Amino acid sequence: MNKIEIDSYSKINLTLHILGKRQDGYHDLETIMQSVNLADRIFIKEEKEGIKIKCSHPLVPVDSQSLTYRTAEKILNRYKITKGVKIEIDKKIPLASGMAGGSANSASILVGINKLFALNLNNKDLKRIGEELGMDVPFCIQNGTALAYHKGEKVTPLPLVDPPLWFIIINPGFEIPTRWAYKNLDLDQIKKEKNNTEAMLKALKKRELQGIAKNLFNSFERLIIKKCPEIGKIKDRLIEEGILGALMSGSGPTVFGIAQNEEQAFKIYEKLKSEYKSIWVVQTI
Repeated sequence: MNKIEIDSYSKINLTLHILGKRQDGYHDLETIMQSVNLADRIFIKEEKEGIKIKCSHPLVPVDSQSLTYRTAEKILNRYKITKGVKIEIDKKIPLASGMAGGSANSASILVGINKLFALNLNNKDLKRIGEELGMDVPFCIQNGTALAYHKGEKVTPLPLVDPPLWFIIINPGFEIPTRWAYKNLDLDQIKKEKNNTEAMLKALKKRELQGIAKNLFNSFERLIIKKCPEIGKIKDRLIEEGILGALMSGSGPTVFGIAQNEEQAFKIYEKLKSEYKSIWVVQTI
């Protein structure tokens, strides 16, 4: 095998509770993460030497400091692979959107190189490498539904939601720097907020749509909506059209809304697609 193709799935956060700041500068958190089928496509080809990266989106960094490059370099060096790789990314996940596009690409490169060079690493081995690259990378290696905690890199898989849930996703077209979001959090205010992780876990187990919609929560949302009211307006617009519940994903700015079923999701999509340039219907995977 000298070439491999792999889908690189985005994620949304059904809940995201920031619990406090750690001594190492990171934050303790608890989040229920869910993969959805809005995905980039990654092509990895064996080369004689070196690491070459191309991306369909001109703003995605591909130099030696980029996450993509460092991911390939780390696994090749660790397992003493003397050959190189050429990586091409067909970008569909919006940049800096709270959907883990960069982490998903990093995870796919680890999985892809593992297969390409028949390293026979299991998910646990790959997640260990992923932890060194980014907090969301371990989750993106396994995908599905999971509870992530500690700094976000510790992941407990949850049963897949079956049949799949359907969502509308809208990206407003601007970026929210994650560092800014963490820096400006009001930790005292956040500590007063109710932690509904357990309630969400129960609702997911029963696939209780109203319960899932009711327990959507994100510690960043109040801060980000204050800075960018457009996010709140998108949420209101989705609710207006009959979405069961809407939330900002991660540190934003992407908003998702949970639909009753596939039919309703596409009906709302058809109504809103002229209002929003970046809008998708997705399902859980």
